Amino acid sequence: PPSSSSVPLRTCRDVRYPVSLRNERRAMELLLEVTSRALSGYPTSLEGDDADLTDEAAYPRYGNARNAKLQVRGEKEVLHHFALWARTAVHVIDIVLRELEAERRAAASGSSSSSGSSSSSGASGSNGGARRNEELGYDYVIRAMEDDDDCHTTILRYCSDVLGAVRRDELNRVASGAAGSGA
Repeated sequence: PPSSSSVPLRTCRDVRYPVSLRNERRAMELLLEVTSRALSGYPTSLEGDDADLTDEAAYPRYGNARNAKLQVRGEKEVLHHFALWARTAVHVIDIVLRELEAERRAAASGSSSSSGSSSSSGASGSNGGARRNEELGYDYVIRAMEDDDDCHTTILRYCSDVLGAVRRDELNRVASGAAGSGA
């Protein structure tokens, strides 16, 4: 057997590509569970901490109580960020999965579908043309995230680069499967 020194240590830096969209979705659901559980362990909310910190009598500048409150508030901010990341990723993954399913149906029926900027991916036209964000395509949602000044760069990059690469590969796989089957 190889010695431990000859086997390279695997770290998170080695992760370049998700195993699958479904696996990535489950990982994000787990991240959301972990952050929710951690946040529920605090006796106060982030909003409560913000309100407390406005009371300089109870939390004087440079005092230990204020510094402790700021530390805990920072922990909560990080947890809220990762919870938002997970919720956003699950939403985008669901959009991609709907687009892929529409492409598979189109390939099976021999027609071509366009999973793109504003294709509705299974949305019915009975809603008077008013589409909800969930029913809009991946490209539309990514553009909206890019235009949103409040969307954190790490969340945008993950959704556009990582999930986008998986989406592109899966769409190519569906297209090559359709071409190979004569559809």
